[in-house]
Amino acid sequence: MTRKRIITSRIPPLPSKSSLVCYLAGRFSYLTQNQWRDEIFCGKILLGGLIVTDPVTPINGGETLAWDGSRIIEPDVDINISVLYEDECLIAVNKTGNLPVHPAGRYFNNTLVAILEDRYGRKVYPAHRIDRETSGVILLAFDGKYAGALSDSLAKGSKEYLALVHGLFPGEEMMVDLPLGSDNESAVGKKRKAKAGGTETALTRFRKVLWAGEFPLVRCFPETGRMHQIRAHLEAAGYPIVGDKLYGRDKTAFLDFIRHGYTSEMEKRLLLPRSALHAARLVFLHPQTGRKMIVRAPLPKMFADFICSQKNRTDL
Repeated sequence: MTRKRIITSRIPPLPSKSSLVCYLAGRFSYLTQNQWRDEIFCGKILLGGLIVTDPVTPINGGETLAWDGSRIIEPDVDINISVLYEDECLIAVNKTGNLPVHPAGRYFNNTLVAILEDRYGRKVYPAHRIDRETSGVILLAFDGKYAGALSDSLAKGSKEYLALVHGLFPGEEMMVDLPLGSDNESAVGKKRKAKAGGTETALTRFRKVLWAGEFPLVRCFPETGRMHQIRAHLEAAGYPIVGDKLYGRDKTAFLDFIRHGYTSEMEKRLLLPRSALHAARLVFLHPQTGRKMIVRAPLPKMFADFICSQKNRTDL
């Protein structure tokens, strides 16, 4: 399917005066300042709906920018998606652990939605979302009304995730009942924090499955569906997910990854190339028939290999 990428962005409150070119180069670093200057000179940037051709045009918080995003080079992704269930209403797929669901940032064509739309030649509508680095079951519908029904059903059904974590996880079931809010101590704006006084109620149950050397495999049952809920709750409980760049043990990993990519040095710090979180099971009602559906995604090879490597270690 042919897609024209038009990016829109609302300028947040600014601490000081800024010019258009300086803001774009600082906020969207996939183009250099000179490249952004060329885009502005060529009349490719809209500010408040009007074409701007002066790079040093002053900007203000609250104004809207828009531009053609076709020059953005998208990162590589893992497109080995397997279909777990499919009928005329919906499709359930096993998403890989390096693939965003929706277009965002530098990702546009290299997303689950775009790949499936190309494959089926029609629109698909995600009923929910999981993080780019999280693998496992995700439901999509071929009609918006079915996606809405699936979303409502998932809110009442059950979800099960598997996570490899750091720490001596308790043998009995553990519950984390902490609301989520912005992490004001983090340099990463999207990071959440489980804390008293958070604005979003969140509840997750956890149960250990097995030990993989020093790393327990844990079943996670989110009772609510907040962004980054499982990752933030495990961090707050003292059992961060292995390989998690934002909520893991290494608090500088995310920004280091943004600046330098996944290096051999970072591999030693994180142990795994991505967050070891997997959406293993979904229970929901079929939007057309009302039949109870259970869809499972098998344990990823990355998990199995890591578990085997830890069990075979001789230095434990």
